[in-house]
Amino acid sequence: MKNSFKRTTAAILATMMIGTGMYVPTLDHYNLFSQTSVTAEAASVGKPTGLKSKTLSNSKIKLTWKKVKRASGYTVYMRENGKYKKVANCKSNTYTVKKLPNASRKYFKVRAYKTVKGKKVYGAYSASWNTATNPQACKGLKVSKVTDKEITLSWSKIGCTNYRVYMLDNGKWELVSVTNYTSCTLYNFDGNSTYKFKVRACKKDDRNVSHYGKYSSVVSAKTHKQVKITQADIDAMQKELQEYSRSKANYIREHYTEFWKFGIDYNTVDEYFALLDNELTPENASYDDVYAIHFTDTKEDLQEFIELYKRHLDYEYKIRNDVYYVVHVDCCPNGIDVKPFPCWTVYPLY
Repeated sequence: MKNSFKRTTAAILATMMIGTGMYVPTLDHYNLFSQTSVTAEAASVGKPTGLKSKTLSNSKIKLTWKKVKRASGYTVYMRENGKYKKVANCKSNTYTVKKLPNASRKYFKVRAYKTVKGKKVYGAYSASWNTATNPQACKGLKVSKVTDKEITLSWSKIGCTNYRVYMLDNGKWELVSVTNYTSCTLYNFDGNSTYKFKVRACKKDDRNVSHYGKYSSVVSAKTHKQVKITQADIDAMQKELQEYSRSKANYIREHYTEFWKFGIDYNTVDEYFALLDNELTPENASYDDVYAIHFTDTKEDLQEFIELYKRHLDYEYKIRNDVYYVVHVDCCPNGIDVKPFPCWTVYPLY
């Protein structure tokens, strides 16, 4: 009944205005006027600025932005799979996004709206903003290896950009290492001393801002007492390495009867080995490398050197299996480029 009355009124007005030359709007034009009004309202809704964030935890990010005049509220959007999707509507210029994956980078936008005749009329989107959630707390931190001056730590893998290792030094926690791995070896400790460590993970967003997880539990490590190398240790090392070299000289064992290098008779391979051990010196033989062991090194350093030297012998016998290496040890000669003095030098003679 009301719609019929409106149509009748419109027809009467049209009849009255035909003779005057005035423009006569149809019913569709009323809708046009309404849409124009909505467009004008949208143009009056400002664009949010100053969007920024604060990472609250490994699953929450708080967003804030500047208020927009005459806005009825705001809609928050987050990028997922390359597209921005609505997260929520809110009345104030702040919103906390929850239940996010830990150590994840996120992008956000916001736009203001004004409610016109029960419908939301939106303004322009804000500039995008990226940030990240915090990683989890590091777990499983333990001391994997200790020597008199080295400590190796390890922990469980979690999603993050890198790990930060801290050591308690004079009552303050100091950052001592940044690593992408789940282990870390630290050096130059005092012997027979106790140290404390903790680790936390770091996630960097696309603005290169760091977001940190909670610290791991604290672990302690006591370094071994430093024991200096003696001449007896060097003699034992030389004997061990020489026996190892003999075990690798398979070619010599098979062909020793063909060698008469010194014009001296020998009956067994062991006699031939002993002959070379006694006769070869740096002055009358060839050698590939020279290794140095400092008098200030410790027995643990010496053990590492033994393992290194064995690997060197493995390599040399692999590429040149027709030789026999004599492990010759002597005091560092004058002029050798090794510091600090004094030291022992180890030659692989052949």
